[in-house]
This record gives sequence, structure tokens and C-alpha cells, in this order.
Amino acid sequence: MSQKIKNFKSIAKMLAIFIAGLLVGGLATYGLLGYSSKQQTQSYEQQLQSYVDKIKARGKLIVGTSADWPPFEYVDANHNYAGIDIEIAKKIAQALNVSIEIKDMKFAGLIEALKNGDVDIVIADMTPTAEREKVVDFSIPYYTSKGYAVVTLQNANIKSEQDLYGKKIGVQLGTIQEEWANNNLKGKAEVKSYDRVYPEMVWALQRGDIDAMILGDKIAEALITKEPSLKIATYVSIPTIGGAVAVPQGAEDLKYVVNSVIENLTESGEMQQIFNNEIAKWLGSS
Repeated sequence: MSQKIKNFKSIAKMLAIFIAGLLVGGLATYGLLGYSSKQQTQSYEQQLQSYVDKIKARGKLIVGTSADWPPFEYVDANHNYAGIDIEIAKKIAQALNVSIEIKDMKFAGLIEALKNGDVDIVIADMTPTAEREKVVDFSIPYYTSKGYAVVTLQNANIKSEQDLYGKKIGVQLGTIQEEWANNNLKGKAEVKSYDRVYPEMVWALQRGDIDAMILGDKIAEALITKEPSLKIATYVSIPTIGGAVAVPQGAEDLKYVVNSVIENLTESGEMQQIFNNEIAKWLGSS
């Protein structure tokens, strides 16, 4: 065999190996691209699956709260989660036809837990703010605050914030009402803090140890029903949006369900009944 023929066969063999390599590589690349495309499609389909569908498929609504804020959420004497927000959350779970799981955590961690998908909703007497709305969505509010209620005895002559000057004012320790009183009445009135509204601070008012109490408006409304000797004399601060339910951004179907529950409870009067019942329980009347 001549040297030219040998060289030709060698070149042909190398070309065959090269072409085979291209074919194998092409098939592998196609496979990888196909796999990647499939993964992207699956991920997109998962995103398209509604939040409500996911909750129903799981069979339970996971609720984030911070159970240290009675009467909205707290742990009762039987070690159960209780309060206004817990009852509202139960109504939302009923509307979805699923069970409920409460995840108790620090208030400051609730938004992050919702963003991370650790909880489906957050209900913790949380007020919508511009900063929070950058990362989560909110339902319609389930109550609106009239301001902080000034509660006095029926015969007291207090009708305005200025009438509190020179008086002894009771507030509950650690509340926003205590913060307001310290900021606005410092040097003008004597602010006295109590661990409990009922019966401790109420008894102090009835004994004459203090001249007025500053409370949340919802708590004050229930309290004067329980204690006819008391009245709401006036309101201080300004009306504000109260609590709303936080949901993940883009969870429009879930927000629709939550809003529907809140609307139905409000229009039927059941929302006010929940407030009355849960505040009464917290005050110890049941």
C-alpha cells in the first residue's frame, strides 16, 4: 500500500472520529438544553399555581403571629392561642376549607417569614405602612381606630386632652398608649403605669388613685359595657387604620379570600361580636 493511501485512510479515520464527537456533543447539548427548558417550564408552572390551590393541596393554613399582644393574640390559661386575630384567622381557614396551624414568633420576624414562604398569612394587629407594603401586600383593615380612648368615671369633668393636665393618668405598661402619654403629657400630668387594665387599673380609677385611663378604643368600648360606672370621656391622638392581614406580594387570590371574610364578618356584625367576646375573655369575664 502506497504512502498516499495510508495517509488518506488515516485522515478519513480522524474525520470520522471528529464527526462522531460532534454528534455526541450535539445530542448532549440538546439534552441539557431540553432539561433546562423543562426545569424552567416546571418552575413557571409552579409560580402559576395559585396560593389558594397550594394551601388547599396542603390542607392547612399556616398563620404567623406574635402571641404576646392581648387581646389580639396571646396564650391563654389552657396554653391555647387565643384572641381577636386568632378568631379571624380561624374564619379565614374555614373559608378555605382547611385546618389551621399557628406559628408564634417575634413580631419583628413576621414579615420575613411571610416573604420566605414560612407562613401563608400574618395576622398580629399589624398596621399597613408604606415600608411594609414594599415587600408584602395587605388586606382591607378589619378595624379602624378612633384614637386612644380616655376612660373616666361617669361624673368626671374631662372633655379634652388639655383637661388631663394636672391629673393622674393610668396606662398599661408596654403599650402604645403608655408611649403616647409619656411623649405628650410629660411635665403636664402624672402618668402611672399598671401591668393589667382589669381589674388593677379599673380599681385604681374607682378608688380615686387616678383620674383617667388611656386605652385602646376597642378595649375601652368593651370595658364600659362591663363597668357601667365608667365612660369614654374623649379620644386623643388621631383616627388611624387598625390591623390588617399581611399576604405575600402577588397573592391576589388569597387576598381576595381574606378580604371577603373580613367584609362578611364586618357587614354581618360578627366582627364586632368577635371583638366584644375576645376582649371580655381577656378582661376575665368568661
